[in-house]
Amino acid sequence: MSGDAAVLEGLPPEQLLSGDQLQPIIAGIRCMDSIETIQTYLAYETTHQDRTHVQDKLRLRARELRRGDGDE
Repeated sequence: MSGDAAVLEGLPPEQLLSGDQLQPIIAGIRCMDSIETIQTYLAYETTHQDRTHVQDKLRLRARELRRGDGDE
């Protein structure tokens, strides 16, 4: 199972993004290694919680992956 599949299975968007504490959300975002996974979580966040700071973290992670520096 890939890392992203494990993230999706273990912490689906409705579970990871339902919390109010930012640190666990950021930790989950750091585990994401594909743009498709990030898009899934971003779409969920936009539809349900619509928190700009969480959306920004997801977009930043996508930019890191596109630039190739996602292994921070």
